[in-house]
Amino acid sequence: YGATLVLESNDEQDPRLEVPLEGACAVPDIEVSPQQLDFGQVRLNSSASLMLDVTNTGQADLIVEAGGVSLESGATDSPFKWVAEDMRIPGGQSRQIQVTYTPVSVELDPVTHQPLAHEDALLISSNDPDENPVRVPLTGLVKDNLPPLVTLRVTETLKLDGTPLADPCEIATSDTTRIEATAVDPEGEPVGPTNVSWSLQEAPVGSKRTPSPVPGEMAATFRPDMYGHYVICAVASDPQGNTSQADPQAACSCEQASAQGPNDFDCPCIQFTAFPREDIRIELVWDMIGPDLDLHLLAPPAAQNQYCERTLDCRTDPRPQPDPNWDRFACVDTGSTQTCRTPNCDPQQAGCLDGQWCYDPDDTSPEPAGCYWSRCSSRDCYWDSRNPDWGTLGDDGDNPLLAIDCTKGCRAENINLNRPEQGTYMVKVNVYEALGPTQATVRIFFKGDLVPSYEWTNTLTSTCDTWNVATIEWVDPDNHTVTYLDGSISTQCCQ
Repeated sequence: YGATLVLESNDEQDPRLEVPLEGACAVPDIEVSPQQLDFGQVRLNSSASLMLDVTNTGQADLIVEAGGVSLESGATDSPFKWVAEDMRIPGGQSRQIQVTYTPVSVELDPVTHQPLAHEDALLISSNDPDENPVRVPLTGLVKDNLPPLVTLRVTETLKLDGTPLADPCEIATSDTTRIEATAVDPEGEPVGPTNVSWSLQEAPVGSKRTPSPVPGEMAATFRPDMYGHYVICAVASDPQGNTSQADPQAACSCEQASAQGPNDFDCPCIQFTAFPREDIRIELVWDMIGPDLDLHLLAPPAAQNQYCERTLDCRTDPRPQPDPNWDRFACVDTGSTQTCRTPNCDPQQAGCLDGQWCYDPDDTSPEPAGCYWSRCSSRDCYWDSRNPDWGTLGDDGDNPLLAIDCTKGCRAENINLNRPEQGTYMVKVNVYEALGPTQATVRIFFKGDLVPSYEWTNTLTSTCDTWNVATIEWVDPDNHTVTYLDGSISTQCCQ
């Protein structure tokens, strides 16, 4: 540094005096090498280290405190770490700081699905008067065989009659839902249907449904059989066997999954609650696998002698070895029961409905020929009469259906009925085969119920125990009365 000191006075010979001034200022001056640290490609859960030289090109000591080294991001979970201690660096000398890159996770580009580089900067504070702090950019990239990315979307839900729902997320019991999977491999390897595995991670007690993969497609169908909450997940494997992860606890709702963008992979699991859509739905569940319990729904007038009355299908021989003489096709009334008879007259001449048969009990008697359906339907819907013809004969839309008949290895049954005829229905539970005391629960739903309208629990002990659960007095969907029968249990075998 240089300057001139000027002195002015009343000296007549030399009124102005100039005195040259010179001096040197001793300050530290920090320099780092290299100017940035690029760790290149590193595998997940591995490490790479680089050394950073810190040099003092000044004349005074350079002071760097250990606490003066930090990351620009301030992140505590950064893959970049360093080792530094308090440093006093004389002029012309250097010290080193070790920086390590240890990636434990990776973020992928939302479009290319390639790993994004980890980036940050090391800030070094010191007593350098004009470079404080010094910034050193840090860069590292994960290079590893990463598992595929998988996400799910609900694309279609069909009602029992095959009608698609306007909102595929309004899933009801007995609907069939199509779930499509999208999977990509960050390394570009092909991921096809055979690489995808589907699983049911959560379901109501007693449910025995599983996702059914669609052959040759990245999709599966699922038909819930019980009211309640379901979680479905999918994982994919690359050709090297690296498998993706799916966390059921973080499952997306059906709506969230369907709202994903084309490049989003946020939903390897989907959750939804299936609700009843039928006018009447009755569910039976019990507390242990082993005993065989059966659910019964008796149609109006729900007479006691109609209990365990089986349905006969007159169109085929039900026996294992077909009877060559089996030619009975019409279901006719014979007093208090219905039996199969061989049609013996012209249904058109008799004025029968389409699909009916004509039977004349006696051609010589004055009794006219009768028109009959080809199914003798009982008034009890149960395991031996799973889909009887109730209501308007020949109309399948008003018939009950035992959707689940559980025998071994499960513990749930349900019966569904739409457009019930008016009258009194009775709900029963029968023990077909006992295995000690069993706690049974019956739930009754009506259309639109998100929770059961009625629910009761009872203990059944012996084979042939029959729990007379409740009656349903049905007028229409807005007018129906349920009466609990106080848990009464009788002995009525149904074998």
